[in-house]
Amino acid sequence: MKGVIAVRKLDAYLGPKQSMKLFYLPVFLLLLFSFCFGEAEEYILQPGDVISISVVEHPEFSGRHKIRPDGRINYPVIGEIDVASLTCAQLVKIMQGKLSSYVNNPVVVISIEDYYSNKIYIIGDVRAAGQYQIYEPIDVIKAIAMCGGVNNPKIKVVKIIRADGTIVNVDTKSIWGTEGKRDTKKYVLYPGDTMYVPQSFRVPWEIIATILGIVSISLQIVLYSSSLSK
Repeated sequence: MKGVIAVRKLDAYLGPKQSMKLFYLPVFLLLLFSFCFGEAEEYILQPGDVISISVVEHPEFSGRHKIRPDGRINYPVIGEIDVASLTCAQLVKIMQGKLSSYVNNPVVVISIEDYYSNKIYIIGDVRAAGQYQIYEPIDVIKAIAMCGGVNNPKIKVVKIIRADGTIVNVDTKSIWGTEGKRDTKKYVLYPGDTMYVPQSFRVPWEIIATILGIVSISLQIVLYSSSLSK
């Protein structure tokens, strides 16, 4: 009841349109954070990606845009904007600055509708290295499962090489966490990324077993020859 009275007072003071704008502003800000800050490692926009730019209560500035090979989009009124190599959060700040000349306190939400590349690459000490098709960003655990697992389960570090060349070192302890819990959102592979599992030293038990077998047979032959000579 108190909330309704507060909204009515805002209506009387600012007018219904302005009061509703203030009332829904926190909701849109929450959406903004969920879109752009939901992951610890954010995706870097690249040519070929399709993005959706929404400006609250301003459909004339909202729409879908495909990033051209030169890394730009053509935006209404503003014109050419460089967007490749930016994250959604960085682009939101840029768009808010550019739109401030046309919209009072613009609320901008940016989402990725389609990725240009839909493949990731898995190399190194895994059972089945190669390129794999994905339809959404996936965590490291799923990527390891896709390639059949790692050859050495005691591996300590996995590397993620981003499409822009950035390297992220993943401590496998942080993947699995403690007491059976794991963090699936901290390390995510996006289209175009490469996961590299470094080679690690493993005791060649098969070779050792073969050598011991040969030594055992040789020893038996020597002992048998010695018994015959007596």
